[in-house]
Amino acid sequence: MPDAKAVRGGRIRALLPAPGAPRALALSTLVGQTGSGLFLPVSALFFTRSVGLAPTEVGVGLAVAGLTGLAAAVPIGRIADRFGPRGTYAVTLLGQAAATAAFSLVHSMWAFVLVSTVAALAQRGGNAARGAVIGNVGTGEERVRLRAVLKSVTNIGLSLGTALAALALTADSRSAYLAVVFVNAASYVCAALPLLRVPAAAVVSKEGGAGGTPSAPPRRAVLRDRPYTLVTVLCGITSIHYDVLSLALPLWIAGHSSAPQWSISAVIMANTVLVVLLQVPFSRGTGVVPTAAAAVRRSGWVLWAGWAVIACTAFTGSAPVSVLLLVAGMVLHTAGELWQSAGSYGLSYELAPAGSHGEYQGFFSLGRGATAALAPMVVTTVCLADGPDWRPVSGWLLLGLVVAAASAAVPPAARRAERAAAAHLNSTPLPVRETA
Repeated sequence: MPDAKAVRGGRIRALLPAPGAPRALALSTLVGQTGSGLFLPVSALFFTRSVGLAPTEVGVGLAVAGLTGLAAAVPIGRIADRFGPRGTYAVTLLGQAAATAAFSLVHSMWAFVLVSTVAALAQRGGNAARGAVIGNVGTGEERVRLRAVLKSVTNIGLSLGTALAALALTADSRSAYLAVVFVNAASYVCAALPLLRVPAAAVVSKEGGAGGTPSAPPRRAVLRDRPYTLVTVLCGITSIHYDVLSLALPLWIAGHSSAPQWSISAVIMANTVLVVLLQVPFSRGTGVVPTAAAAVRRSGWVLWAGWAVIACTAFTGSAPVSVLLLVAGMVLHTAGELWQSAGSYGLSYELAPAGSHGEYQGFFSLGRGATAALAPMVVTTVCLADGPDWRPVSGWLLLGLVVAAASAAVPPAARRAERAAAAHLNSTPLPVRETA
């Protein structure tokens, strides 16, 4: 019989990143996301009460910045492929630090839009470069596991930051809010430091010649990769579960169920804990395309089932029954989220050609970005419709069916993209040269 303590130790080690570059990336993620979690709960009050902007101005400014930021993903990803992802990612982190610190100087709508746009460009570009860093750290299962670990670390960091933000929210003063701004800016600088422990990756040369001279992929190759584009769109649609959790579910509990208000925090916290503990186990096997695609397909039907259970809270006037239904629905929702994210991670990397992870990861993030931009309108219109209870309930079921249909289309789309990637690899092998 194995020693129980040794078994527990092995399980704990399985949740931790491997030594070296994976552990350095985890530390960088933890520091940066703790700073982000500190700023997010405070930002709305800082911009309205301290800066003096109207809530509508904040909403418009963030929307403009977010949509503009989408444009940075592919170009900065291409820069990461050309000059090295580690350095590019570090520069974007420093850009986020400078933009965040500049919020302390904002006193007008136009200045707010400008600084927010710079911050969004750095963030979106940084995500693409970070994806390329991860892509070069390992391959297959190892790479997907690292991405899963980093998602768990992200949730831990955001939770820690959110808890610390309570201090600034309690003080409710400009000095407290400015302290949060500068700590968040400093967190991005500190997040860049562990990257020194990540080895410089191979980069492709710009020009090629005869005899197998190293050459870069065609510029904007991802824009002509239609099979990969289809997978990106489908995975983007299925990622709407993030917006259901952050927007639709709290409003549904408050306005369409008999559950107490505290249950909003309870179910979201349950989701966070489950993601931290289970993202790595749910990601096993998704380092190959067929398994990754099957995980996304499975996620759609599980999400639909979870949302159907949540929608049933509209038909009970009992608070305990509502809470039980919410817990059951959240467990299913979380399982769907874990499979969808794990499968998407695997597909985004395994279907991208070597040497182009920055460009392809930047493009893949556009699927999620477009969904995030449209989701507030979709979920409030479909899942929170006015009128008799059957209308919003049917909206939950309809949204679930759309997501399930999109997820069911992922395996054939992934097979087509895999064939296209294999054909491209066989016809145009991609040599590389090492950075110094």
